[in-house]
Amino acid sequence: MLPPEGRKLTPAVGREARSWSGRTHVRLLQCVYDLVYLLILTALSPYLLYKLLTSPKHRAGLVQRLGWLPPWPDRGPRIWIHGVSVGEVLAAKSLVDVLERELPDHEIVISTTTKTGQEVARRHYAGKHVFYYPLDFSFSTKRVLRRVSPEAVLLMELEIWPNFLLSTWETEVPVLLVNGRISRHSYRQYQILQRVIPEPMDRILLYCVQTRKYAERFLRLGVKPERVKVTGTMKFDNINTEGGEELRREARRELGIREGQRVLMAGSTHPTEEETIHGIFEKLLRRHPDFRLVVAPRHPERIAEVEAMLRRRGAEVVRKTRIRERGPGPGSPVILVDTMGELARIYAAADLVFVGGSLYPHGGQNMMEPAGLGRPVLFGPHVQNFQESVDILLDAGAAVMARDARELEDAVFRMVENPDLAARMGERARRVVMEHKGASERIMELIRPYFGRRRANPGRER
Repeated sequence: MLPPEGRKLTPAVGREARSWSGRTHVRLLQCVYDLVYLLILTALSPYLLYKLLTSPKHRAGLVQRLGWLPPWPDRGPRIWIHGVSVGEVLAAKSLVDVLERELPDHEIVISTTTKTGQEVARRHYAGKHVFYYPLDFSFSTKRVLRRVSPEAVLLMELEIWPNFLLSTWETEVPVLLVNGRISRHSYRQYQILQRVIPEPMDRILLYCVQTRKYAERFLRLGVKPERVKVTGTMKFDNINTEGGEELRREARRELGIREGQRVLMAGSTHPTEEETIHGIFEKLLRRHPDFRLVVAPRHPERIAEVEAMLRRRGAEVVRKTRIRERGPGPGSPVILVDTMGELARIYAAADLVFVGGSLYPHGGQNMMEPAGLGRPVLFGPHVQNFQESVDILLDAGAAVMARDARELEDAVFRMVENPDLAARMGERARRVVMEHKGASERIMELIRPYFGRRRANPGRER
C-alpha cells in the first residue's frame, strides 16, 4: 500500500471524545459547520424555496431530514446502514443477510438520501425501519442519533458529512465504511476538501474498500493504513447467477414476449442513449423481425420523456405496467420498463444487453447484473464508475466495449448473427461473477469486533 501524502491525521479516541477539551473541540467545529451551511442556505433560499414548492421529490422526507423520526419499538441493539440511493441500497442486501445470520439479536435500520432510494428500500427491506438521512446540521444529526441509538453506523460506498461524523464521535458510535469506493473525480474533490477541513475522514474507524486502487486513493488522502482493508465489491454477492430457464420464462411473460421472439435490452439508460439504441433496433428489425426492444431508463422521472421520444420516431411503445391491460396479442416492438427495482430480474428475458450510462459521459451503470444471468453484455467507453467490473469482464472475454454508436451497432449485429459467440460470452460472464463473490463475508469478519460492546439501546428516546 502507498504511504499517505500530505498531512497525516491524528485520530481522537473515545476517552478524548469524552474529555472536556474533546467535547469543546467537537462543538466548536459543529458551530462552524452550522454557520457555513446556514450561509449557503441563505444564499440559495429563493431557489430552494421554489424547489420545495414545486417539486414533491424535494419535499419528500423533509421532517425526517430535520431530525424528527417516528417512535419505534425497542427490538434490541441497532445497526444503522446508510445508502445514498438505489444502487447503494440494493448493494447492501447481501451484507444485511450476513448480519441477520451472524447477529440475530440486532435490529437493522436503513436510511437513504433520495426519494427513489426510499421507495426501493421500503420494497426490498419490508418490515425494517427505513428513514431519510438527516441534513448535516448538528441539531438534526444529534436528534436522529438519539432516536436511533445505533451500536454502529455502516456507510455504503462513501458518504462523508462533517457534522454527522462529529455527532457520532461525540456519542462514541463507531462509523465504518463498507463496499467503499472513491472515483477519480471524488478523489480530486476530497483532496481540496482535506486542505480546508482535514479531520472528518479520520472519524471513520474502518474503510472496507472494493479495490486496491480505491485503497491507494484513501491512503493518499491521509487515512491511516491500518484502517484500510481491500475486501472486494459486495455487488457480486447480490447478483443472481441462478434461475435459468424458469426465471427467463417468468421475465418474458411479464414483458409480453412470445415464444420465438428475441430481445435486445437497454438497461439503466441515460439521455440520448435511448434514441441511439432505438436507431440500432430499427435496422435490426429490418433483418430480424422476431426481435423486441426493452428499454429501462435509469431515472423513473424520465419515463414520459423517453416514451414521447420513441413515439416521435414512429415506434409502437407499451409500458411494462400496461402489458396486462392489453391482454393477449402480438405485443409491441418496444417495451418501456416503468417500474423500479426489477431490472436485475428482468434482464433474464434478454438475449443481448446494452448497459447504459456508458455511451456518453455518465460513468456507467452496473453491468454485472446481466452478466450474472449469463447474458452477453455491451457497453460504451464511459464506465469509470465501474472500472473494476469492466476490467474483469473484458479480461475474461465476457463483454464488449464499444467506443461509439457505430461500434455498438456493429457489436449488436455481430452477437445477433453469431449466436454461439454470444452464448460463449454470456457463459464466461456468469463464471466471472461466481468467482468474485464473498465480499460480504470478508467485511463481516472485519466489522464483527465493533458489535456487542455496548449495552442494548442506551439512552434511546421514547
